[in-house]
Parts: sequence; C-alpha cells; structure tokens
Amino acid sequence: MSFQDVGKPGSGPRRKPKHVAQLPTIRDSVGRDFSHFQQEANNGNNVQNSAAGYSQVSDGILQYQRNVGLLERMTRKIGTREDGAVLETQYKLQVDVVNQLGQRIEQQLQAQESAMSTMSRTEASRSRATHVKLTRDFRRVEATFKNLQLEVRRKKAVADAARREREEEERGRMEEMGGSGQARRMQMQIEEDRLNEQIMREREQEIRNINQGMHQVNEIYKDLAHIVGEQQEQIDQIETQMDDANVNAEKGLEHIEKANVKADQNNCIIS
Repeated sequence: MSFQDVGKPGSGPRRKPKHVAQLPTIRDSVGRDFSHFQQEANNGNNVQNSAAGYSQVSDGILQYQRNVGLLERMTRKIGTREDGAVLETQYKLQVDVVNQLGQRIEQQLQAQESAMSTMSRTEASRSRATHVKLTRDFRRVEATFKNLQLEVRRKKAVADAARREREEEERGRMEEMGGSGQARRMQMQIEEDRLNEQIMREREQEIRNINQGMHQVNEIYKDLAHIVGEQQEQIDQIETQMDDANVNAEKGLEHIEKANVKADQNNCIIS
C-alpha cells in the first residue's frame, strides 16, 4: 500500500484504538445515573412513607392509651355499688375496642419493620430507633391493659366467692328452720304477727284517746252540775223573795183598801 492509499476507502482494515474500546458509552453513563436517581427517589419515597406510617402508629398508640384509661376507670367501679349489668356490658365492649386497636397497631409495626428492608442503611437506622421507641410505648400500655384484665378477674372471683358464701349462709339458715317452704311460712307468720301487733297498738292508742275524751266530757258535766247546783240555791232564794214580795204586796193592797174606806167614812162625817 502506497502513501497515497492511506485513508482511502477499501485500502485495508482499520483498527480501533485501544483506549476507545475501554471508554463507557453515553448510554451506559445515562443508565447508571438514571438508576442512581431512581434508587435515591425510591429511598426518599420509602422515608416519607415510613414517617407517615410511624405517625399513624403514634396516633394509634395514643388512642389505645386513652381507651385503656377508660377501661381503668371502669375497673375501679367493679365490686362497688355502681357495679351491675350495664357496667359489665360497657366493660366487655371496651375490651373488644382495645383488642382491635392493639391488633391494628401490631400490624402497622410489622409493616413498618418490613419496609425498613428497602431503605438505605442510614434511613433504616433512623427508622429502627423510632420503631423501637414506639414498640416500647405500645408494650407498656399493653402491659397495663393485661394487668387491668387480671385485676377484673380477681375482683370478680372475690365477688363470686362472697356471693357463694352468702348463699351458703342463707341456705344453712333455711335448713335450720326446716326447709325453704317452712321458712317462708314462718317469715310470713312473723310479718303477720308484726302487722297484728301494730294494729293492736294503734287500736289501743285510739281507745286511750277515746277514754281521755270521755274523761274530759265527764269533768265538764261535773263542772256544769256544780254550777247548776250553786245557781239552784240562788234561784230558790229568788223564788222565796218573790213569794215574800207577793205577800207583802197583798198586805199593802189591803192596807190601801182599808185606808180608802176610812177616808170615805171621814168625808161623809164632815159633810
């Protein structure tokens, strides 16, 4: 090949420089940059999703703690005068709610723990610290919930034991009195005797009131009789005086008639 043939087409095979074969292509460089960018974007999305997930877990634990607080107030009322069917129903419903909240928090914590496998080491370490703290808070409230359930079982056991003891004592009294039927009859007889005694007392009091009234009336009659007796003597004296006055009047009338007769006789003599 002559000097003039250098660089002409078909003048022979041309070899590529060795350094050209070792350089990366533009497509490879862009692919690596795109993969790195996509990985960083995925890590950013995972971090955001993790933060939002842990925020939901934190809110759930707060709600869980509030419901356990309500359950604790109900537990204090068990075994008191406020205990009854209504309180028992409310307690069962509240236990169901707390169990559902606890199961949901468990599922959320497991989902967050699974999501940490797709994070970078730094972000996973940060998420791990948050995960441990929230898990510890949740377990502490969960332990309080379990202790409340144990306390309720203990109170119910004590109440059942006291109720059985009262029933045994009542049964023993019934047996001593000769059976439940005889005991009821005896109780009815006691109530009847008590009622009759009360009626007799009321009648006795009424009789006493009547006697007292009659005694007062008798005293009034006695007073009236005494007054009438005293006035009868005065009436007799008045009647005697009236009779004397009548006699005196008749005597005076006779004297007047005699005087008139004498006066007539004297007039005749003078004339």
